[in-house]
Amino acid sequence: MRLVVVSDSHRAMGNLFEIIEMHKSTADKFIFLGDIDDDFDSVLSVYPMLKYHRVAGNNDWHSLFPAQKLIEEDGKRILIAHGHTYRVKFGYETIIREAKRCHADICLFGHTHTQYTGYDDGLYIMNPGAVCSGEYGMVDITESGIMLIPASL
Repeated sequence: MRLVVVSDSHRAMGNLFEIIEMHKSTADKFIFLGDIDDDFDSVLSVYPMLKYHRVAGNNDWHSLFPAQKLIEEDGKRILIAHGHTYRVKFGYETIIREAKRCHADICLFGHTHTQYTGYDDGLYIMNPGAVCSGEYGMVDITESGIMLIPASL
């Protein structure tokens, strides 16, 4: 299973649509980690068939979506969050602790606009960076394991 993970588009619609267009036929699901909700709504109006999960970011003031949620894909528990409620700009300890408390296998968050991949005692951690900077990420879940793939345009 391939998940394409995007965050922090901030009206960089060209970048967002380029990422979707590149991966729409190979991704099983897209995960939008917030900032800016309307950007992803525009994607869905053009590609209504996309399968996705999404959360709201700190700039999505009137969003109906939660700031974080726990999902399951291909037998793996995944905490998805924008990250601002865990103060990720000041360190990842709080969101890692929450992911472990939820027994997540994977933790995905944005907000910092900085790509990051890591592994901590059974937990795979990824910040895909910011779409507005041309960054995104992919998560491959296979029988052999989990692979985090930072990417850029």
